[in-house]
Amino acid sequence: MIEKTRGIVLRNTNYRDNSVISHVYTQEFGIQSYMLNGVRNQKGAIRPSHLMPLNLLDLVVYKKPTSSIQRIKELRCNPILTTIHFDVLKNSIALFIAEILNASLSEEEPNPELFQFLEHFIHILDLEDDKIANYPIYFLIHLTRYLGFFPKGTYADQQVFNLKEGMFVDNVYLNTDCVDSDYSEWWWTMLNSSLDEWTSRYIDRDIRNNLLNQLLLYYEHHGLHGRKIKSHKVLREVLR
Repeated sequence: MIEKTRGIVLRNTNYRDNSVISHVYTQEFGIQSYMLNGVRNQKGAIRPSHLMPLNLLDLVVYKKPTSSIQRIKELRCNPILTTIHFDVLKNSIALFIAEILNASLSEEEPNPELFQFLEHFIHILDLEDDKIANYPIYFLIHLTRYLGFFPKGTYADQQVFNLKEGMFVDNVYLNTDCVDSDYSEWWWTMLNSSLDEWTSRYIDRDIRNNLLNQLLLYYEHHGLHGRKIKSHKVLREVLR
């Protein structure tokens, strides 16, 4: 059966000499794996540049319910990303986002709201000229809305955020699973800030790195399925 869908490239696995298995998050079918022959052949219609992480695709695919690896009939980048793959800072963020999605997305089920969030975020990241240092933190905290572990409760003075429970608690319960009250207030600010508000805010580099580490620990508790993230180490070096 031939189907049309939108897709977001997550990662690629080389297969034999000129073929690639591309792992794509699709609007209609969730996570899908597509076999593409001749990609590394210069005469091929589909080039490696079409399959760079976070590329936004229009797809016409052959959909076989009994097959774990599908085929693509037509592929077009739409829109063509103009800065993400050529700007060192943006590319570092893109690789981090792709790694997070590879680790946290696992279902072959459509989630239109999640797809719309990802598509919009990639658009904005590609268009933004500056103020991108806080983008990874915003992405992580708001992605949890669609993955099912958005933090619960409301923050009050001197409360702390429990990473394992995913909620704000009284500081009498402060333990190794909790961040302190100062950082808990940062968490509350993150949860209630728009992208423009959050990215326009100046955040000291040490505070930003600590928030990133806390968010990754939160994901380890709730959404990484035992996988470890590595690309955040690059982010810490390039984002000032």
